[in-house]
Amino acid sequence: MGQARLRGTPEQRKAAAIDRQMALRPKFITCNNCQARLTEMSPMDIAGLDGIEAAFTAHCPACGHDTYALKGEAEAVARLHMAIEDNVGAASKAGVVPPANRPDPA
Repeated sequence: MGQARLRGTPEQRKAAAIDRQMALRPKFITCNNCQARLTEMSPMDIAGLDGIEAAFTAHCPACGHDTYALKGEAEAVARLHMAIEDNVGAASKAGVVPPANRPDPA
């Protein structure tokens, strides 16, 4: 029996991948434009993106700016960052988000 079959059906493997990504979801993303704290974010489809563990996007209702949170190997994150810049047609800023599932450092 193949290794993929041992891990479950395609639907089960996809659900497991989504669960792994959601476990890495940060509590918030800080808008790179106006510094608002964004708690509503959507997971990005990372299937086929080697080296990327998780990616999320948030749209800021205050200024209309989209901000991304990327986690993975440095080179893979840099490649995805450049692809996002190419797609939106503008330079973007790198930021830092708090670790997933930890209390706010207040």
